[in-house]
Amino acid sequence: MSSQERTDLASASFLDSESFDIVVVGGGTAGLVVASRLTEDPSTRVLVIEAGADRRNDPRILTPGLAAATYFDPEFDWCITSKPQPGLNGRLVAEPKARTLGGSTAINLGMVAYPSKSGFDAWEKLGNPGWDWAHMTPYFRKFHTFHKPSDKIREQLSIDWVDEELSGTDGPIHTSFGEDHYLPYNDAWAKTFEKLGHKMTGDPLSGVSKGAYTNPGVIDPKTHQRSHAGNAYLSPEVEKRPNLRVLTETLVNKVILEPNTDGIVSAKGVQVTTKDGKIRDVSVKDEVILAAGALKTPQVLELSGIGDKKLLESHGIKTLIDSPGVGENMQEHGFVCFNWEVTDGMVSGDVMRDPAIIGQLMGAFAQGGAGPLGVCNIQNAYVHLPEFAGEQGRVELDKLLEEYIDKYQYKNFPAQKKQYELLSEILRHPDTTSGQHELAPFQVNPELGPSPKDLFGFSIPGQYITITSVLNHPFSRGSVHIVSSKAEDQPELDVGLFDHPLDVELQARHSQILEELAHTEPLASLLKKDGKRLHTDKPFPYDLETTKELVRDRITPHFHLSGSTPMMPKEIGGVVNERLMVYGTKNLRIVDAGIFPLIPRGNIQVDVYAVAEKAADIIKEDRGLGLGNLSLK
Repeated sequence: MSSQERTDLASASFLDSESFDIVVVGGGTAGLVVASRLTEDPSTRVLVIEAGADRRNDPRILTPGLAAATYFDPEFDWCITSKPQPGLNGRLVAEPKARTLGGSTAINLGMVAYPSKSGFDAWEKLGNPGWDWAHMTPYFRKFHTFHKPSDKIREQLSIDWVDEELSGTDGPIHTSFGEDHYLPYNDAWAKTFEKLGHKMTGDPLSGVSKGAYTNPGVIDPKTHQRSHAGNAYLSPEVEKRPNLRVLTETLVNKVILEPNTDGIVSAKGVQVTTKDGKIRDVSVKDEVILAAGALKTPQVLELSGIGDKKLLESHGIKTLIDSPGVGENMQEHGFVCFNWEVTDGMVSGDVMRDPAIIGQLMGAFAQGGAGPLGVCNIQNAYVHLPEFAGEQGRVELDKLLEEYIDKYQYKNFPAQKKQYELLSEILRHPDTTSGQHELAPFQVNPELGPSPKDLFGFSIPGQYITITSVLNHPFSRGSVHIVSSKAEDQPELDVGLFDHPLDVELQARHSQILEELAHTEPLASLLKKDGKRLHTDKPFPYDLETTKELVRDRITPHFHLSGSTPMMPKEIGGVVNERLMVYGTKNLRIVDAGIFPLIPRGNIQVDVYAVAEKAADIIKEDRGLGLGNLSLK
């Protein structure tokens, strides 16, 4: 098949003449990783089906600094908003989720933030052998190629924590630092934490580091363009493979399932609606892999007859596998944004509200990737709450855990008792980090409404920066479920932010740290004395109760939805086993963030890449192809 014949990826004409060993539902991050790795074997024929279009050459995807322009644009995004959130005083919140080839790595803000050792060790303790930190470490290297910063950038941004032996050397995704266009706030970030006694302790890829640092971005240092699953794992070379097909603008209505005499269900294929509106059945020889993400995979399962029996019957769907855990256990990293006006004479990213300036920046980027649009200048920090509050903070954390976990009766999701025991163990450990803080050198303001176009719209006149607080290990849980038997109807999303009262307590205390940072040099001198603060007009310091109300009003999703089809034992609500096979089936797997039993710390794109790389090896092993040359040492 020539590449010319494949230029229209939305054409389904080949379905009448070709057959496939594996069908992958979802051409996003995980789906393309799996398809790329499986088709390394020329005898394995794979079809990837993606609901969105192929927009890999769109400048809003290629240009890292234009990522937010894709949010809630139906050309790129499913545009899903939650139901009213009780923990947020009834507010709605939005969850941008990619609907385009390449998935959410094609539209995210590009930060590379690694998880913790304790977080992945907890995955194994939840009944998933082979998924601890030791087994996952090779996959965090395998997916990427790390490009070290220049000596100039190392000095400017205090990057003295890099351990190159931990980093990837030949993976498809490129991670790098910019060579210019960092702002003074970026220079001050790590130095401010050092002033408070929190110098970076090591490379985040070690899984045990703490402190503030400038993280790399998923950016190719040669072109300064975004490096994502769509252009890396589906490179021109991969796309030419005769055993790989990609079909875009095609909605999967359901998996075609057939019960066997032994009570186990087999996936025979998928039913789809193609771009021309025709409904077709696509058969599969070996297995179906759901990689539609934590929002859409549960919907496909429920439409196919796998889910809570009562829910399915209420929508007239025959139950083939009664699996109450489908769509439950949803987890998210909410982030709280505090904003400060910068000192007179300085600018922030808010200058991009001026169409003339953004036009100039886009023109510069078009000339070989020049200018600030080719830099990821959002920075990160991992901190542990008691270390900011001293010994009294440790005592207070123990008291909160005892009050809200050890003695608190909570929802009846079977895994939560064990999950909470593990989360409490993590938070009590001195090597852990309870929260993540980020610096964005522009305003991020949730007060104008749920739409991300307002959140990232630079709507308030003036020049501001944003510092955020995030809980690494939230206790709150949400859900996502179908509202009808129609695939085109969006599911109902309950993000669950502040569903658990302990999260409010922890988030408020982490948010008080934000004011401490803003009042510490060298960052303090960059912010206007007595300038505007978008988060409050109350004088600092303000009390804990005031902060709790602030975080309820200002928290917004971090776009890290996960856990809705968890990998755990079936008896505690699991949907897939440690081989990622859906319980009750013989050939239906899930490979996406929905399988996370507990959300890892930090931005989760690296976790999705690593999980998908490991999944590909599991599938190869199950198909008798072995693990190749990957070392698990």
